[in-house]
Amino acid sequence: MPNRSLDTILFDEDKNKELDWEKRFRIISEIARGLQYLHEESRLKIIHRDLKANNILLDSDLTPKISDFGLAKLFGGDQSHIVTNRVAGTYGYMAPEYAMCGQYSVKSDVFSFGVIILEIITGRKSMGSYNYEQSVSLLGLHWKAGTVLELLDPSLIESSQQCCDDRDQMLRCIHIGLLCVQENPADRPMLSSIAVMLRSGTPPLRAPTRPAFCMPWAAGGEASFAAGGELVSANHVSITELEAR
Repeated sequence: MPNRSLDTILFDEDKNKELDWEKRFRIISEIARGLQYLHEESRLKIIHRDLKANNILLDSDLTPKISDFGLAKLFGGDQSHIVTNRVAGTYGYMAPEYAMCGQYSVKSDVFSFGVIILEIITGRKSMGSYNYEQSVSLLGLHWKAGTVLELLDPSLIESSQQCCDDRDQMLRCIHIGLLCVQENPADRPMLSSIAVMLRSGTPPLRAPTRPAFCMPWAAGGEASFAAGGELVSANHVSITELEAR
């Protein structure tokens, strides 16, 4: 994979200029297609469990390939979810029911995919990196056009102003991303539904509920956010983590 992983281009201020909206939308669509195969078309249902930008490899044409199946699990035909005592994965991409209760399903991968969509559009790392200077609370986004447009990757802003179709498609993808990161797994769409949403620009999308682990930045540069009703905090020195017992 000559272009290495998605994160090496997406989060580099110089290299990410190579990713215009057409390329980013194709990457989103191809990842969705790959997940749809794993979840709904493979003979055995496969849950990846560690989907993140680092595990999306790019070939010479920037076509994405889902990689690193070290934590993947196979589901039988009648299985809908599994509960484990050992939670493994990457914070920031991990669905709340998995991080806090050890329960995972296809909707856990959908949550991770939603985070990746928001990263691709904003060009910013999720809080999962724990890099205070470079990360942003992507799940604190609200479905308000003014706020969303301010969070677009600067390299996309000029093209989105020139092309209304591109801008509408970006807003639609953010909307889909927010649907994927809803707290209740039942509210998150299946990959087959996401594929339809990405292909068609006409059907209206339902409004997403408040994202899980919503983390709005507080004044003064420090994070103060609510997750599961409890306040946790982050600063330049330490961070309070939520871990499943």
